[in-house]
Amino acid sequence: MIISMSKRMSRRTASPRSQPRNKQRKTFTLSPESVAFLEKLSANRADSRGRESVSAVLDDLLRAVVKNHDRQQIEEQIGKYYDQRSEEQVQEEIDWGTFATDEFVAIELSKSRA
Repeated sequence: MIISMSKRMSRRTASPRSQPRNKQRKTFTLSPESVAFLEKLSANRADSRGRESVSAVLDDLLRAVVKNHDRQQIEEQIGKYYDQRSEEQVQEEIDWGTFATDEFVAIELSKSRA
């Protein structure tokens, strides 16, 4: 919270983007190509407040990698579930699918006749 003084006191809340988050300062050694890539992304993310920092760009890239990794793990778990089903479970799902399709067709036919 920022308090400013003029003829009267007023309270102003900082915008969510400018509020510090729990971040840790780290130093990394990167190749010139990586630095150039990050700086290019930073320049491309310019807005009315100026360009986004290289640090913020790197943080966004890392978050995207983590999100993609998490998504891949979920997809692998789903794949394992379907691969490990018994023949009985597969047949039951086929039967339910057939039943639902038949019901859907019957409902649509009754609508068209009405």
